[in-house]
Amino acid sequence: MAATGLLVLLLISGVTTPVDNAIYDLHARIWRYTPDDDVVIIAIDAKSLDAVGRFPWPRSVYAQVIDRLTADGVRGIGMDVTMSTPESDNPHNDQLLADAMRRNGKVVMPVFAEAVALGGALQEALPVPPIAQNVAALGQVDVAKDSDEIVRGAYLKAGLGSAYWPSLALALQQLDHTAPTALPGLRDPLDNDASPYLWMRDNYVLLRYAGGDGTFGRLSFTDVLNGNVPASLLKGRWVLIGATAEGLGDILQTPDSPMPGVEYQANVLESLHRGLLVTPLNFIAQLVVASVALVIPLLLYGLPGLRRNWQLLLLSALVALTVCVVLLRVFYLWWPPTTCLSIIGIAFLAWSVFIRGPSRAV
Repeated sequence: MAATGLLVLLLISGVTTPVDNAIYDLHARIWRYTPDDDVVIIAIDAKSLDAVGRFPWPRSVYAQVIDRLTADGVRGIGMDVTMSTPESDNPHNDQLLADAMRRNGKVVMPVFAEAVALGGALQEALPVPPIAQNVAALGQVDVAKDSDEIVRGAYLKAGLGSAYWPSLALALQQLDHTAPTALPGLRDPLDNDASPYLWMRDNYVLLRYAGGDGTFGRLSFTDVLNGNVPASLLKGRWVLIGATAEGLGDILQTPDSPMPGVEYQANVLESLHRGLLVTPLNFIAQLVVASVALVIPLLLYGLPGLRRNWQLLLLSALVALTVCVVLLRVFYLWWPPTTCLSIIGIAFLAWSVFIRGPSRAV
Protein backbone atom coordinates (compact mmCIF):
# COMPACT_ATOMS: atom_id res chain seq x y z
CA MET A 1 0.00 0.00 0.00
CA ALA A 2 2.83 2.37 0.90
CA ALA A 3 4.58 1.57 -2.38
CA THR A 4 1.39 2.37 -4.32
CA GLY A 5 0.98 5.67 -2.52
CA LEU A 6 4.59 6.60 -3.17
CA LEU A 7 4.21 5.59 -6.80
CA VAL A 8 1.18 7.87 -7.20
CA LEU A 9 2.98 10.72 -5.43
CA LEU A 10 6.02 10.46 -7.69
CA LEU A 11 3.87 10.32 -10.82
CA ILE A 12 1.87 13.40 -9.82
CA SER A 13 4.89 15.42 -8.73
CA GLY A 14 6.79 14.92 -11.98
CA VAL A 15 10.05 14.91 -10.04
CA THR A 16 11.43 12.09 -12.19
CA THR A 17 10.50 13.74 -15.51
CA PRO A 18 14.00 15.12 -16.28
CA VAL A 19 15.51 11.64 -15.97
CA ASP A 20 12.74 10.13 -18.09
CA ASN A 21 13.34 12.80 -20.73
CA ALA A 22 17.05 11.98 -20.73
CA ILE A 23 16.24 8.28 -21.22
CA TYR A 24 13.93 9.08 -24.14
CA ASP A 25 16.51 11.42 -25.68
CA LEU A 26 19.18 8.74 -25.51
CA HIS A 27 16.85 6.24 -27.13
CA ALA A 28 15.79 8.73 -29.80
CA ARG A 29 19.39 9.31 -30.85
CA ILE A 30 19.93 5.60 -31.52
CA TRP A 31 16.45 4.96 -32.96
CA ARG A 32 16.89 6.85 -36.19
CA TYR A 33 15.53 5.64 -39.51
CA THR A 34 16.01 6.47 -43.17
CA PRO A 35 13.11 8.56 -44.44
CA ASP A 36 11.42 7.74 -47.72
CA ASP A 37 11.69 10.25 -50.54
CA ASP A 38 8.03 11.28 -50.28
CA VAL A 39 8.74 14.49 -48.30
CA VAL A 40 10.86 17.25 -49.84
CA ILE A 41 11.82 20.59 -48.27
CA ILE A 42 11.99 23.68 -50.46
CA ALA A 43 14.39 25.78 -48.44
CA ILE A 44 14.39 29.53 -48.13
CA ASP A 45 18.16 29.42 -47.73
CA ALA A 46 21.06 31.83 -48.03
CA LYS A 47 21.34 31.11 -51.76
CA SER A 48 17.69 32.08 -52.24
CA LEU A 49 18.06 35.27 -50.20
CA ASP A 50 21.02 36.30 -52.36
CA ALA A 51 19.04 35.64 -55.54
CA VAL A 52 15.55 36.90 -54.65
CA GLY A 53 16.46 39.63 -52.19
CA ARG A 54 15.80 40.65 -48.64
CA PHE A 55 13.08 38.84 -46.71
CA PRO A 56 10.06 39.05 -46.61
CA TRP A 57 9.61 38.50 -50.32
CA PRO A 58 6.80 39.65 -52.60
CA ARG A 59 4.05 37.05 -52.52
CA SER A 60 4.08 36.93 -56.29
CA VAL A 61 7.35 34.99 -55.90
CA TYR A 62 5.56 32.27 -53.91
CA ALA A 63 2.80 32.27 -56.53
CA GLN A 64 5.35 31.49 -59.25
CA VAL A 65 6.82 28.63 -57.22
CA ILE A 66 3.40 27.15 -56.46
CA ASP A 67 2.49 27.26 -60.16
CA ARG A 68 5.71 25.38 -60.95
CA LEU A 69 4.94 22.81 -58.26
CA THR A 70 1.43 22.42 -59.67
CA ALA A 71 2.87 21.74 -63.12
CA ASP A 72 5.32 19.24 -61.61
CA GLY A 73 2.47 17.27 -60.02
CA VAL A 74 3.33 17.47 -56.34
CA ARG A 75 1.21 15.55 -53.85
CA GLY A 76 0.59 18.54 -51.57
CA ILE A 77 2.22 21.75 -50.37
CA GLY A 78 2.71 22.78 -46.75
CA MET A 79 3.66 26.42 -46.28
CA ASP A 80 5.62 26.99 -43.09
CA VAL A 81 5.58 30.73 -43.83
CA THR A 82 3.39 33.26 -42.03
CA MET A 83 1.14 35.53 -44.11
CA SER A 84 -1.28 36.94 -41.54
CA THR A 85 -0.97 40.57 -42.69
CA PRO A 86 -1.43 42.03 -46.19
CA GLU A 87 1.63 42.68 -48.28
CA SER A 88 2.49 46.32 -47.69
CA ASP A 89 4.23 47.16 -50.98
CA ASN A 90 1.75 45.54 -53.35
CA PRO A 91 -1.49 44.16 -51.84
CA HIS A 92 -2.45 42.77 -55.27
CA ASN A 93 0.21 40.10 -54.77
CA ASP A 94 -1.98 38.54 -52.08
CA GLN A 95 -4.58 37.79 -54.74
CA LEU A 96 -1.93 36.47 -57.14
CA LEU A 97 -0.81 34.00 -54.48
CA ALA A 98 -4.39 33.09 -53.61
CA ASP A 99 -5.11 32.34 -57.27
CA ALA A 100 -2.03 30.11 -57.51
CA MET A 101 -3.14 28.22 -54.39
CA ARG A 102 -6.63 27.76 -55.82
CA ARG A 103 -5.20 26.37 -59.05
CA ASN A 104 -3.13 23.88 -57.10
CA GLY A 105 -5.93 22.82 -54.75
CA LYS A 106 -3.61 21.09 -52.25
CA VAL A 107 -1.92 23.91 -50.35
CA VAL A 108 -2.00 24.06 -46.53
CA MET A 109 -1.25 27.36 -44.77
CA PRO A 110 -0.30 27.79 -41.10
CA VAL A 111 -2.45 29.05 -38.25
CA PHE A 112 -1.10 29.83 -34.79
CA ALA A 113 -1.92 31.65 -31.56
CA GLU A 114 -0.63 35.14 -30.87
CA ALA A 115 -1.28 37.71 -28.16
CA VAL A 116 -3.41 40.72 -29.12
CA ALA A 117 -1.13 42.84 -26.93
CA LEU A 118 1.73 42.21 -24.54
CA GLY A 119 0.27 39.96 -21.87
CA GLY A 120 -3.16 40.21 -23.47
CA ALA A 121 -5.69 37.68 -24.70
CA LEU A 122 -4.81 35.24 -27.45
CA GLN A 123 -6.17 35.26 -30.95
CA GLU A 124 -5.73 32.95 -33.92
CA ALA A 125 -3.42 34.33 -36.58
CA LEU A 126 -4.91 33.27 -39.91
CA PRO A 127 -3.70 34.06 -43.43
CA VAL A 128 -5.05 37.26 -44.98
CA PRO A 129 -8.61 36.82 -46.36
CA PRO A 130 -7.77 36.31 -50.06
CA ILE A 131 -5.38 33.51 -49.15
CA ALA A 132 -7.55 32.00 -46.41
CA GLN A 133 -10.49 31.84 -48.82
CA ASN A 134 -8.55 30.02 -51.54
CA VAL A 135 -6.25 27.73 -49.60
CA ALA A 136 -7.21 24.05 -49.46
CA ALA A 137 -6.77 23.77 -45.68
CA LEU A 138 -5.29 25.40 -42.60
CA GLY A 139 -2.99 23.59 -40.19
CA GLN A 140 -1.74 24.68 -36.80
CA VAL A 141 2.02 24.90 -36.38
CA ASP A 142 2.15 24.87 -32.58
CA VAL A 143 5.50 23.57 -31.35
CA ALA A 144 5.48 21.25 -28.33
CA LYS A 145 8.43 22.46 -26.24
CA ASP A 146 9.08 20.76 -22.92
CA SER A 147 10.17 22.68 -19.82
CA ASP A 148 13.82 22.26 -20.86
CA GLU A 149 13.03 23.82 -24.28
CA ILE A 150 13.62 20.53 -26.11
CA VAL A 151 11.02 19.56 -28.71
CA ARG A 152 10.30 15.86 -28.28
CA GLY A 153 6.81 15.68 -29.70
CA ALA A 154 3.92 17.37 -31.46
CA TYR A 155 0.24 18.09 -30.97
CA LEU A 156 -1.87 16.73 -33.81
CA LYS A 157 -4.76 19.04 -32.87
CA ALA A 158 -4.85 22.53 -31.35
CA GLY A 159 -7.03 25.62 -31.38
CA LEU A 160 -8.47 28.53 -29.45
CA GLY A 161 -11.12 27.30 -27.01
CA SER A 162 -11.01 23.79 -28.47
CA ALA A 163 -8.39 21.76 -30.32
CA TYR A 164 -10.10 21.71 -33.71
CA TRP A 165 -7.27 22.68 -36.08
CA PRO A 166 -5.26 19.73 -37.40
CA SER A 167 -1.50 20.07 -37.44
CA LEU A 168 0.08 21.14 -40.71
CA ALA A 169 1.19 17.55 -41.35
CA LEU A 170 -2.21 16.10 -40.48
CA ALA A 171 -3.98 18.61 -42.74
CA LEU A 172 -1.78 17.54 -45.65
CA GLN A 173 -2.63 13.91 -45.04
CA GLN A 174 -6.33 14.67 -44.72
CA LEU A 175 -6.27 16.35 -48.13
CA ASP A 176 -4.59 13.24 -49.50
CA HIS A 177 -7.13 10.97 -47.74
CA THR A 178 -4.29 9.06 -46.07
CA ALA A 179 -4.72 10.32 -42.50
CA PRO A 180 -5.41 7.66 -39.84
CA THR A 181 -9.07 7.26 -38.91
CA ALA A 182 -8.28 7.12 -35.20
CA LEU A 183 -5.65 9.69 -34.31
CA PRO A 184 -2.83 8.55 -32.02
CA GLY A 185 -1.66 10.57 -29.07
CA LEU A 186 -2.29 11.42 -25.44
CA ARG A 187 -5.72 13.02 -25.09
CA ASP A 188 -6.54 16.14 -23.11
CA PRO A 189 -9.56 15.40 -20.88
CA LEU A 190 -10.23 19.14 -20.43
CA ASP A 191 -10.45 19.99 -24.13
CA ASN A 192 -14.25 20.21 -24.26
CA ASP A 193 -14.55 22.27 -21.07
CA ALA A 194 -11.97 24.95 -21.78
CA SER A 195 -12.32 28.70 -21.88
CA PRO A 196 -12.83 30.08 -25.41
CA TYR A 197 -9.80 32.30 -24.80
CA LEU A 198 -7.33 29.50 -24.02
CA TRP A 199 -5.15 27.81 -26.63
CA MET A 200 -5.97 24.13 -26.29
CA ARG A 201 -3.84 21.20 -27.43
CA ASP A 202 -4.75 17.56 -27.94
CA ASN A 203 -3.43 14.27 -29.30
CA TYR A 204 0.12 14.72 -28.07
CA VAL A 205 2.62 12.35 -29.63
CA LEU A 206 6.34 11.83 -29.23
CA LEU A 207 8.40 11.91 -32.40
CA ARG A 208 10.77 9.31 -33.69
CA TYR A 209 13.13 11.70 -35.43
CA ALA A 210 14.69 10.46 -38.65
CA GLY A 211 17.89 12.30 -37.79
CA GLY A 212 19.37 15.74 -37.36
CA ASP A 213 19.17 18.82 -39.53
CA GLY A 214 19.49 18.01 -43.24
CA THR A 215 18.12 14.46 -43.05
CA PHE A 216 15.28 15.15 -45.48
CA GLY A 217 15.77 15.98 -49.13
CA ARG A 218 16.20 19.71 -49.58
CA LEU A 219 15.94 21.92 -52.66
CA SER A 220 16.78 25.60 -52.81
CA PHE A 221 13.76 27.86 -53.29
CA THR A 222 15.52 29.84 -56.01
CA ASP A 223 16.31 26.67 -57.99
CA VAL A 224 12.62 25.75 -58.03
CA LEU A 225 11.68 29.34 -58.88
CA ASN A 226 14.03 29.39 -61.87
CA GLY A 227 12.98 25.97 -63.15
CA ASN A 228 16.32 24.32 -62.41
CA VAL A 229 14.81 21.31 -60.60
CA PRO A 230 13.70 18.27 -62.63
CA ALA A 231 10.02 17.48 -62.23
CA SER A 232 10.98 13.91 -61.32
CA LEU A 233 12.32 15.16 -57.96
CA LEU A 234 8.93 16.66 -57.08
CA LYS A 235 6.22 14.62 -58.77
CA GLY A 236 4.02 12.72 -56.31
CA ARG A 237 5.80 14.12 -53.24
CA TRP A 238 4.73 16.31 -50.36
CA VAL A 239 6.54 19.63 -50.42
CA LEU A 240 7.22 21.77 -47.37
CA ILE A 241 8.28 25.38 -47.93
CA GLY A 242 10.09 27.08 -45.06
CA ALA A 243 13.13 28.98 -43.88
CA THR A 244 16.50 27.35 -43.28
CA ALA A 245 18.76 30.40 -43.63
CA GLU A 246 20.59 31.48 -40.50
CA GLY A 247 18.67 34.12 -38.57
CA LEU A 248 15.45 33.45 -40.47
CA GLY A 249 12.73 31.44 -38.74
CA ASP A 250 12.79 29.33 -35.60
CA ILE A 251 15.60 26.96 -34.71
CA LEU A 252 14.25 24.16 -32.53
CA GLN A 253 16.30 22.05 -30.13
CA THR A 254 15.48 18.36 -30.53
CA PRO A 255 16.84 15.31 -28.66
CA ASP A 256 19.41 14.97 -31.44
CA SER A 257 20.41 18.44 -32.65
CA PRO A 258 18.98 21.87 -33.49
CA MET A 259 16.91 22.07 -36.66
CA PRO A 260 14.77 24.67 -38.47
CA GLY A 261 11.02 24.53 -38.03
CA VAL A 262 10.42 23.23 -41.54
CA GLU A 263 12.66 20.19 -40.85
CA TYR A 264 10.62 19.56 -37.69
CA GLN A 265 7.43 19.67 -39.77
CA ALA A 266 9.00 17.16 -42.18
CA ASN A 267 9.64 14.78 -39.28
CA VAL A 268 6.03 15.09 -38.11
CA LEU A 269 4.70 14.45 -41.62
CA GLU A 270 6.97 11.46 -42.27
CA SER A 271 6.26 9.92 -38.85
CA LEU A 272 2.51 10.37 -39.28
CA HIS A 273 2.58 8.94 -42.80
CA ARG A 274 4.57 5.84 -41.79
CA GLY A 275 2.84 5.23 -38.46
CA LEU A 276 5.95 5.97 -36.39
CA LEU A 277 4.40 8.33 -33.83
CA VAL A 278 4.77 7.33 -30.18
CA THR A 279 1.83 7.73 -27.78
CA PRO A 280 2.70 8.51 -24.13
CA LEU A 281 0.72 6.46 -21.63
CA ASN A 282 -1.77 8.36 -19.50
CA PHE A 283 -1.59 8.46 -15.70
CA ILE A 284 -3.71 5.35 -15.08
CA ALA A 285 -1.85 3.31 -17.69
CA GLN A 286 1.50 4.37 -16.22
CA LEU A 287 0.32 3.29 -12.77
CA VAL A 288 -0.85 -0.11 -14.04
CA VAL A 289 2.36 -0.82 -15.97
CA ALA A 290 4.53 0.25 -13.02
CA SER A 291 2.57 -2.01 -10.67
CA VAL A 292 2.98 -4.99 -12.99
CA ALA A 293 6.70 -4.28 -13.42
CA LEU A 294 7.10 -4.20 -9.63
CA VAL A 295 5.11 -7.38 -8.99
CA ILE A 296 6.82 -9.63 -11.56
CA PRO A 297 10.19 -9.82 -9.72
CA LEU A 298 8.42 -10.51 -6.40
CA LEU A 299 6.66 -13.50 -7.95
CA LEU A 300 10.02 -14.86 -9.10
CA TYR A 301 11.79 -14.31 -5.79
CA GLY A 302 13.12 -17.53 -4.32
CA LEU A 303 13.81 -19.24 -7.61
CA PRO A 304 17.35 -20.58 -8.13
CA GLY A 305 19.68 -17.65 -8.65
CA LEU A 306 17.23 -15.23 -7.04
CA ARG A 307 17.75 -15.94 -3.36
CA ARG A 308 19.65 -12.77 -2.56
CA ASN A 309 18.07 -9.37 -2.29
CA TRP A 310 20.61 -7.67 -4.54
CA GLN A 311 19.66 -10.19 -7.22
CA LEU A 312 16.01 -9.22 -6.79
CA LEU A 313 16.99 -5.55 -7.04
CA LEU A 314 18.87 -6.17 -10.28
CA LEU A 315 16.03 -8.24 -11.72
CA SER A 316 13.47 -5.56 -10.82
CA ALA A 317 15.49 -2.87 -12.58
CA LEU A 318 15.98 -5.06 -15.65
CA VAL A 319 12.26 -5.85 -15.80
CA ALA A 320 11.35 -2.15 -15.65
CA LEU A 321 13.81 -1.19 -18.37
CA THR A 322 12.78 -4.14 -20.55
CA VAL A 323 9.11 -3.22 -20.26
CA CYS A 324 9.99 0.36 -21.24
CA VAL A 325 11.94 -0.68 -24.34
CA VAL A 326 9.41 -3.30 -25.49
CA LEU A 327 6.48 -0.90 -25.19
CA LEU A 328 8.42 1.74 -27.12
CA ARG A 329 9.99 -0.39 -29.84
CA VAL A 330 7.16 -2.85 -30.46
CA PHE A 331 3.97 -0.99 -29.56
CA TYR A 332 5.08 2.64 -29.97
CA LEU A 333 3.98 3.48 -26.45
CA TRP A 334 6.08 5.52 -24.04
CA TRP A 335 6.15 4.46 -20.41
CA PRO A 336 8.57 6.58 -18.33
CA PRO A 337 10.47 4.05 -16.19
CA THR A 338 12.19 6.30 -13.65
CA THR A 339 9.33 6.38 -11.15
CA CYS A 340 9.30 2.59 -11.02
CA LEU A 341 13.09 2.47 -10.72
CA SER A 342 12.90 4.99 -7.87
CA ILE A 343 10.42 2.80 -5.99
CA ILE A 344 12.75 -0.18 -6.43
CA GLY A 345 15.71 1.79 -5.10
CA ILE A 346 13.76 3.21 -2.15
CA ALA A 347 12.41 -0.24 -1.24
CA PHE A 348 15.88 -1.78 -1.31
CA LEU A 349 17.30 1.07 0.77
CA ALA A 350 14.50 0.75 3.32
CA TRP A 351 15.03 -3.02 3.54
CA SER A 352 18.77 -2.53 4.04
CA VAL A 353 18.36 0.07 6.80
CA PHE A 354 15.27 -0.98 8.71
CA ILE A 355 15.14 -4.76 8.24
CA ARG A 356 18.52 -6.11 7.32
CA GLY A 357 20.40 -3.67 9.57
CA PRO A 358 18.56 -4.47 12.87
CA SER A 359 18.58 -8.22 12.18
CA ARG A 360 22.37 -8.15 11.80
CA ALA A 361 22.70 -6.24 15.05
CA VAL A 362 20.79 -8.96 16.88
